Amino acid sequence: MPDSADILLGPLQRSHALIADDIVGHLERLIVTGTLAPGTVLPPERALASGLGVSRNALREALTRLDGLGLVERRQGSANRVSRTIPLTAALAASLDGVPAEFEHSAEFRAEIEPRIARLAALRADEQQLEALRDLLDQSARETDPDQSANLDIGFHTAIAHATANPLLATLGELTASWTVEARVYSHLEGEGRRLSHAGHTRILAALTAHDAEAADYAMRIHLAEIRDVIDRVRSADSGLRDASGPPFAAR
Repeated sequence: MPDSADILLGPLQRSHALIADDIVGHLERLIVTGTLAPGTVLPPERALASGLGVSRNALREALTRLDGLGLVERRQGSANRVSRTIPLTAALAASLDGVPAEFEHSAEFRAEIEPRIARLAALRADEQQLEALRDLLDQSARETDPDQSANLDIGFHTAIAHATANPLLATLGELTASWTVEARVYSHLEGEGRRLSHAGHTRILAALTAHDAEAADYAMRIHLAEIRDVIDRVRSADSGLRDASGPPFAAR
């Protein structure tokens, strides 16, 4: 069973939000990025509160909210643990709310890095790697669940990075997925976003199959620009819903 003993969980960096809000955002980020893997046993509440530098009451409130988001499992008489299945869409409830710069950084990072990765992958991808990408594309065409669609999206982009045959770029591709997962999930919350994502992947795969580096670079840039527009639109709509009716995604 995964253990959090070797993971530095604190101290907590404070903002102007309530302490419980900061705890939720901090632990949520560790969970979504994989620092706290699914099934990881959390330290006892007394030790965790001490490590974060917060009160046990604030910690308990945060853990209860994380349980409600499906990110933490709390059971009477047993240790708290990270959920074995992480609902990515639920993880968006608070983590980057009110921090639009984080989304800008994510979009800029991807726009600078991923077209270059696609360019090199077009020159080096072998038939087995292309077939794996086709399989991911076929699965995404049938997928309607936002979580699974986002996972297939991550898998597609990570597979392109591995197709460069450069282990450093492959690692960077995996890091890109973990650093930008919260932003990219926004593009899979609605059917139109999933449709655009699939169409973009189709164009990228066509360029990779043709081993056309210029076309792969261009297709990736267009894809990322379209997805950025989707993210901006969904975030804007979500902000309006919260203003009118409460927490994000409450009715979705």
